[in-house]
Amino acid sequence: MTPRCAYSVVVPCYCSGPWLAELVERIGRAMAPLGEPFELLLVNDASPDGTWRVIEDVCAAHPFVRGYDLLANAGQFRATICGLEHARGELVVTMDDDLQHRPE
Repeated sequence: MTPRCAYSVVVPCYCSGPWLAELVERIGRAMAPLGEPFELLLVNDASPDGTWRVIEDVCAAHPFVRGYDLLANAGQFRATICGLEHARGELVVTMDDDLQHRPE
């Protein structure tokens, strides 16, 4: 049985390795005060850099993070759809990976 999850945050990722760990930390800090179970889904859109390795690292460090690695570049929309298909939350939030908008 899948554990209850109140919120899912879906983030399509492309060439975001250098700042992805910061994004995960900030989302974790922003969600924790809600006091509800949440998950963060990071979908690597076949980034040519080390983004997938960073996703693997943050998944190992944070139990609320799940990662998906697309085999070919499908674009932001399809990467987002992949995350939505795997989301378990009652409410789902999508956001970009670039920290242009504050996760808080």
